[in-house]
Amino acid sequence: MKVKVRVPATTANLGPGFDVFGAALSLYNEFEVEYVPEAKKTHFTLKGFGKKSLPKGEKNLFWQSMQKVFKVLGEDKYNLKNLNIIINTGIPLSGGLGSSASAIVGGIVLANALCGNKLDKTQVADLAVKIEGHPDNVIPAIYGGICICSKDGNHGAVVQLPIPKLKIVLCVPAFELRTKRSRQILPKCVDFQDLVFNTSRVALLTAAFCCSDFSLLKMGMQDKAHQPYRGKMIPAMDEVLEAALSAGAYGACLSGSGPTLAAFCSAKYAVNVQKSMIKRWKRDSVRANAYVLNFDGKGAAVI
Repeated sequence: MKVKVRVPATTANLGPGFDVFGAALSLYNEFEVEYVPEAKKTHFTLKGFGKKSLPKGEKNLFWQSMQKVFKVLGEDKYNLKNLNIIINTGIPLSGGLGSSASAIVGGIVLANALCGNKLDKTQVADLAVKIEGHPDNVIPAIYGGICICSKDGNHGAVVQLPIPKLKIVLCVPAFELRTKRSRQILPKCVDFQDLVFNTSRVALLTAAFCCSDFSLLKMGMQDKAHQPYRGKMIPAMDEVLEAALSAGAYGACLSGSGPTLAAFCSAKYAVNVQKSMIKRWKRDSVRANAYVLNFDGKGAAVI
């Protein structure tokens, strides 16, 4: 028996929606598992980003997530001795594009498929949030599109917003920023006026997508809760975001915990935005790659 799953990259927060907003993108990790009941030797193969740095075996997050499903379902016949595992990582690591969330979701969805899809999508999502700790990456990775997500204990609510006909330009610098470090730098308390600022921007962000009024994104993607602090670890972040806006982007923000920066724009301006972001970072001797992507509307899927 062989199962293959594809999971999209995600961009979280979209500016002010810290741990609440997330969107699935047309960049993917693929996970393949073959069950070989009487195998004498199996293989754990890594391809793409992280093929030399990601762990194989018990310490791999994808495998650990599979094990969580087997435990929940009381299934004990699957183990590393009778599974051939291939992970093809197309999502850059530690870049704020949900690479770890993809591994978690991929492990859960694939293990669930091996076991006959006994968990429904809500149960898959609840388990993913429990493992990840916050919903803004794993939820869009499961559902696709743009999601508003909230967490209440081990459960949560998901609202899917209309998917706009926009391009997402991702500018990925040639350095990593670990999520743990990026969270540690955040303040313990938020100023009341900053809270009001972010609340108003979240309202504008929601309205922009619900009303297809993308002129609202410039203000709607502004943030004072996390970007000013994370920006201290990302050279010329504000200047690169401004370069994207000047080149025609509707809005721009830090992608997740960074250091990737994301800009939302029409197809007409996508290449210009892409070139402008790379050029501005180059002025500060920061090498970067850029992707022009669509929203992924399906989420994690068995292929």
